[in-house]
Amino acid sequence: QQQQEQQQDRKTKPMPILGYDAAAILNYYDKHPLEVGWRLNSLGLPLLGWYLGLLADKFVFRNDGQESVQRKRGAELRQHLVRSKSVALIKSGQALSLRPDLIRNKNWAEELGRLVDAVGAFSDESAMKIIQKELSPDLLPRLKAAGLAGTPKENDNNKGMSKLQKQIQNDPILNLFDFHNDGLSVASASIGQVYKARLKRGAALEAAIGPQAAAAWGGKMVAIKVQRADAQASASLDMYLIRRAAMWLSMFRGGDLPAIADQFGMQLFGELDYVREANNCDRFRELYNDWPDVQVPSACNALTRRKVLVMEWVDGVKGPWAADTGIKIVRTGLKCSVNQLMSTGLFHADPHRGNLLMTPDEKLAFIDFGMMADVSEEDRYGLVGLVIGLQNKDLPLVTENLLKLGFLRDTTQVDLLVP
Repeated sequence: QQQQEQQQDRKTKPMPILGYDAAAILNYYDKHPLEVGWRLNSLGLPLLGWYLGLLADKFVFRNDGQESVQRKRGAELRQHLVRSKSVALIKSGQALSLRPDLIRNKNWAEELGRLVDAVGAFSDESAMKIIQKELSPDLLPRLKAAGLAGTPKENDNNKGMSKLQKQIQNDPILNLFDFHNDGLSVASASIGQVYKARLKRGAALEAAIGPQAAAAWGGKMVAIKVQRADAQASASLDMYLIRRAAMWLSMFRGGDLPAIADQFGMQLFGELDYVREANNCDRFRELYNDWPDVQVPSACNALTRRKVLVMEWVDGVKGPWAADTGIKIVRTGLKCSVNQLMSTGLFHADPHRGNLLMTPDEKLAFIDFGMMADVSEEDRYGLVGLVIGLQNKDLPLVTENLLKLGFLRDTTQVDLLVP
């Protein structure tokens, strides 16, 4: 009973973000200027060339108003971000795709929108090695103890297999999964890529994760998200550059820009911890899976590690959706988001079309839980008060709640609200 209570406590409480240490990152890369310089060149030169192309379109060829030219430049920008392999830049591109009002270019926004599921895959063999490395330390001894860690013998059936298929067949950890698509990834994202598989029923799964978990998960179709091997190192170097830029800009423009950079870094490193994402999934599922029009997959915690996430597979279609059905799905999403902000406080902060599906029974399915925020009860009351104040045109109430929420430092800034 005590163990069940502890598991329930872990589900309902947010896990801390591990790994982001701004001082340690600054200290490390200050001592590695060549690595920083190489990164600046690899990021900056392609983007500079792209910007010079924009200037040429405007002042030399005078064709920057043509839609085909703008779409071409948008595609080039997306390709530069993909080739940079920068988690931070790709995440920024994804965010900008949702705000065409900021970049003021519909074609660029559409191209950047493709970053949600088309950022280039890494080697499938490397992904399988990551699964092995993450799961082997505790699962392999259990399989050995049960006498189930032997390598299958070569036979006529596997002589025609690819190198990847043999890698899966000959490893007791990978052999817990029946991979679809010949073991090839089915989707890729900024931090990792996804594989579709069915967990094999039997003694091996029971020995690896225990009879109770094996009974629940055996035979289930799952999505396996595998993190890119260089994701954390790339994120660390990106955050060094972002934080140094924030420190430099704050000297001229004022404000606590490094603190803003640190918030971004905390969120980014939080997404790199798949155990934390599984915890977010459990918490979100507990709150919203009972909604009639919402579906939230369950996470297989027994097979989830910091760089490998195993969760229930969800069949569905990404947006945009057909008119009437699409309106219904959008209404459900808006209702759910308002409830998250105003009622439960567990807010899904990354609801782009790559993270949302319409299921065959026309439910809205959430499938990614890396970017979540916990809104405190005090802030939720502040948001409610702000909405009431705006609705009633009550300036004192609006001011009071903007102060509570931290948007204003003191009442002397009220002139910012009233011209």
